[in-house]
Amino acid sequence: MALPAIDFGFFFQPAGFDISHAPLAFAATDSFARAFAVGLINTLLMATLAGVGALVAGVFVGVGTVIGNAFGRAVLNGFIGLMRNLPKLLILLAIYILFIQNMPLPREPFNPLPGVFLSNRGLSFPAIDWATLSLDIPVMGRFGVSGGMIIPTQFVVLWLALALYHGAQIGEIVRGGLRSIGKGQWEAAAALGLGTRLKLKLVILPQVYRQVIPSLISQFINLLKNTSIGLAVGFADLMAVASTTINQAFKPIEVMTVVMLVYLSIGLLLSLALNTLNDRLRRGMA
Repeated sequence: MALPAIDFGFFFQPAGFDISHAPLAFAATDSFARAFAVGLINTLLMATLAGVGALVAGVFVGVGTVIGNAFGRAVLNGFIGLMRNLPKLLILLAIYILFIQNMPLPREPFNPLPGVFLSNRGLSFPAIDWATLSLDIPVMGRFGVSGGMIIPTQFVVLWLALALYHGAQIGEIVRGGLRSIGKGQWEAAAALGLGTRLKLKLVILPQVYRQVIPSLISQFINLLKNTSIGLAVGFADLMAVASTTINQAFKPIEVMTVVMLVYLSIGLLLSLALNTLNDRLRRGMA
């Protein structure tokens, strides 16, 4: 039985499908390669923003489980246990359903500020129109909000799911790092008359960061790969574009090869950058 011919030339043919909320101008007549570029930008943007959100949440949760009051520690420990024992896809779908069911309809959006509208379609807010260098302010029309920039629901719920899920993982890592700091360090900081906030900022957390970076590297790489679950809610990331491309071009081997190489390359570059940072921090301690 003959193996199917491998041909990557189709990447330069018209894609024949649209991508909603594309960060680059995209039309169905553009190439599959440009569609992949749109999906890659969405993936990198989501991974970056969710990584920041997860890091902030993780530090808050980790610190709270160590120095918070009994009730706060119980709540945060419960949050960590819940997030670590639920499938991330289930978390995403639960957030998506709650968002869709409880946010107002596009024809009746919540308008907290002038030019800002929130509905189950997403968040609309003023943005610069670079073509005319003017401010494009969303306005309420007959069928919904038009104009400005919109952050779609799929982006919001995926960001929230990844930030919460990986925030819990990072919180556990930070908690372990805090527990590893010797009691003498806490006592020395207290002897200097530092309050709790300054004690953490100037003495404890800098030591924790150096210890937890290797574990954080794995979390950030996992977060990058986990952006692919956005396919379940229609987020146009690299995997969603790849899935649509396979249906359009019938080239699964070529498409999956490119996707694997892209994820592998990004993961290796991220690992290299964070390991370099880790080495510099350790040399600074020597």
